[in-house]
Amino acid sequence: MPNLWIGRPGSLTEIDQAAKSFDRTADLGVSEFKSLGGRVTVTRHQSPVRRLKLAWDLLPPAPARALDRIARRIDSPGPVFVIDPAAGNVLAPAQAAGLGTPGATDITGLAQWFVASATGTLTETAPGTPGVFAFTAPDTAAALAWRCTGTVGNFPVAPGLPLSFRAPTALAALPTVTVGIDFKRLDGTYLGSSTTTGPAVTATVPSGAAYATPTARPGTPGTYSLAGACLAFGGTATAGVPGDGLPPMSVIAYSDAPGRPLPYRSISLDLVEVSGATG
Repeated sequence: MPNLWIGRPGSLTEIDQAAKSFDRTADLGVSEFKSLGGRVTVTRHQSPVRRLKLAWDLLPPAPARALDRIARRIDSPGPVFVIDPAAGNVLAPAQAAGLGTPGATDITGLAQWFVASATGTLTETAPGTPGVFAFTAPDTAAALAWRCTGTVGNFPVAPGLPLSFRAPTALAALPTVTVGIDFKRLDGTYLGSSTTTGPAVTATVPSGAAYATPTARPGTPGTYSLAGACLAFGGTATAGVPGDGLPPMSVIAYSDAPGRPLPYRSISLDLVEVSGATG
């Protein structure tokens, strides 16, 4: 996808000018302690946060004003979302790998998937593989859907944005699999769907849509691993692409320098993944 989108669900703004600098290096959450004897101990946070640093030169007035409003929280104190043009898979890292909270049973504690039919269950694949999850389809109608983790549950989108979803590897291999993308309004009500028989579906977000939810129906009874799913914004969903996630973020640093000639402006933003942003 050539362009970056940023903002709150229902009001994502497209920035069609490439950033002069774009640092998306993953924060590993690693701390190092060196003893007096020279030995090193390393500790790592269980869930390190994502950080982004963006800067643009000589932005036209419209995108500059939009970024200024986001940085100063003029329209809302809440977090924003950044649709990263470099992300090949916006599913969460564990979600794309079919991993979840060890010990969860069925839907309890599974914030990453939900059963989208009257039948079907989500379970750990076996007692010897804690945290590895699978979907069991008892009949041909059983279906599964993916949540945007850590958020309202649906993936924020904007009208006109191309989306592509590929089912997990085990489902993609089935000749009977059906995949789809459900589109929803800002209030969460259903707007429409794009579905196809096969491992992957590509669609363009329709007018009025603020959210999207990927779905898959195996079409054949059985138990299937959830590893290998991919949801791509602007590109083609490809098997085996690690998840980048689409976390809520907040601006923690901002600069705005008038350019020459006016009214162009040079703007930079530092963003960090948050669990909430108020005040």
